[in-house]
Amino acid sequence: KCNVNVHHQLDNCPLCGAYLDPKEDNEKCAAYVEMDEKIKYPLLHEMRKVNFFRYKFNRILLLLLAFCVVLNLLLTPQSHWSAYVAIGVVFTVFCVMTPINAKYKFVKQVRIDVAVLTLLAVAMEFSVLNGKFSWFTVEYVLPWIYVAAIILLDVLIAVNLNSGKAFSTLLLCTVFAMLPQIALWITTALDVYRPQTHINLIVFFAAIVNTAIVYVVANRALKEEMERNFNL
Repeated sequence: KCNVNVHHQLDNCPLCGAYLDPKEDNEKCAAYVEMDEKIKYPLLHEMRKVNFFRYKFNRILLLLLAFCVVLNLLLTPQSHWSAYVAIGVVFTVFCVMTPINAKYKFVKQVRIDVAVLTLLAVAMEFSVLNGKFSWFTVEYVLPWIYVAAIILLDVLIAVNLNSGKAFSTLLLCTVFAMLPQIALWITTALDVYRPQTHINLIVFFAAIVNTAIVYVVANRALKEEMERNFNL
């Protein structure tokens, strides 16, 4: 056995790891118990350096936005220029500052950008047309946003065939690419709006075919990742 004095709260010998038998406590254990009551540990004060961009910059942007909205309503109520400021602030916060502060991976940021840019594009059309919607964004802007995201993800998957997260993001972008054409089919059936071009129709089928091709090409490499990500 190890011939050492150990603390009374230990269950194992610090030298050999053997379990300690309380019956074999030596006479000095009582002294250690009394010493524990007299020990006072100093208070630790943790000093953290505040990250300006993480804790302050977004708040400053929101304050500037509030100031612009108030200024717009008081001085130029006939104009909606503060809406452009709001769009810029939302883009800066969610597409620039948040990924930098949170250190998002590129694929995750693509998901956020697709959703945010969709909302901002629609909001921009409402702002330009003073609350009206002409479907210009749906026909000419949104399809190219989704095409750019899909091409980017195709490149990422081609570089790394084991990227299951990139493929799941590609599926999400494919769904987004299908939504404009689905919306146009609904508006056509209801006789609300008829599309002027076939851009969304082409993007609709191209996105589906692209996803199918990528899945077939990278099926073996993605199988394990897909099972892990989707709990199949």
